[in-house]
Amino acid sequence: MSAVFFDLLRAALGDVPGELVELNTEEWLGLHKQATKQALLGVIFYGLQRVYPDIEQRIPKDLYLKWFYQAESIRGLNQTHYERSKKLTALFAERGAKSVILKGQANSRLYPDKFIRQTGDVDIWVAGGRDRVVSLLSQMGLLKDAKFSAHEVTLPREAFGVDVEVHFNYIYDCRNPFANKHLKRILSYEIENPVAVGEGFNVASNKFSMLMQLSHIRKHLLGHGIGLRQVMDYAVLLRSSLGCERAEVSIALAITGLKPVAGALMWVLSECLGLKDEYLLCSPDARRGQVLLQAILADGNFGKRSRRKRGGVFLWWVRNRLHLLRLLPFDFPEVSWYLLRYWGAFLFYVPKRIYLLRTYKKSLTKSGTVNKLSVM
Repeated sequence: MSAVFFDLLRAALGDVPGELVELNTEEWLGLHKQATKQALLGVIFYGLQRVYPDIEQRIPKDLYLKWFYQAESIRGLNQTHYERSKKLTALFAERGAKSVILKGQANSRLYPDKFIRQTGDVDIWVAGGRDRVVSLLSQMGLLKDAKFSAHEVTLPREAFGVDVEVHFNYIYDCRNPFANKHLKRILSYEIENPVAVGEGFNVASNKFSMLMQLSHIRKHLLGHGIGLRQVMDYAVLLRSSLGCERAEVSIALAITGLKPVAGALMWVLSECLGLKDEYLLCSPDARRGQVLLQAILADGNFGKRSRRKRGGVFLWWVRNRLHLLRLLPFDFPEVSWYLLRYWGAFLFYVPKRIYLLRTYKKSLTKSGTVNKLSVM
């Protein structure tokens, strides 16, 4: 990735923009391609506008029009997400339930321009536990076609016009049970102290957000992949936090098992985005930081464009196992627990898979499908 890309990210964060070198058509197209891969089209376009007041005269016309409309679409979708976040908060408040908007719009509002971040879905945590949340959603008539998981209920898009995940468990992603115990304790306390913001909804404390999002970044690094959008989110979060809040989180890094990924992220933020030392949670770790940066550049936003996913399911599975083995030196305790739990679950479900396979084969035999296929 070119130095120009990171200069534009710094400009988008509010740093004083410098004069960038002239780009040719191929370089402009490459810049747009990288912004697409990292889900930073709106952020990079905002940075371009700050650096180049006459951007429409510098960039190829067709690309400028395409990028302009993409940026405007992002602005409009952000506006919709803010409105839906406010509406959801009001709906749950009317029924006496406390709620908190997580990640997306909570992060978006911290950017210099709160409409430039590419949005995903609306994540809202609702207090009271699973049964209470399901009961509230039933009262609202929102359970039809909803999907359930261990942490949230995903509402059908038709309900609010955007994807909405209603969390009855807040998000923490530690596989190490000893570190997880401490992380859960801190987050459980912090989530109970939401902050009302001018956009009409509640957000979690900065301390909660710093720990939860750091854990979330590590989860995606070990899993499908992580991109620069999450790094940018963390940059604006650190810049909007107080020194005392960062100091408390810094103390909690060791007992929550987040010190390795924190050191890596601080290096990326410092080296690539120019974040000042006063905002860093700990000393930058160059060795781990380079590993994290390589993964970010290779995988893109949530690994959606990762090469690991190419070549079929089996090859993807093998590549993911090798990916985890390569990350053992990065965070040995967490990766070890990750692998242990994966293989434990894999072995646990082997008998069930065998049973289902045998049942499927018997059903094919009875229907005559197997005989027909053998004849063919």
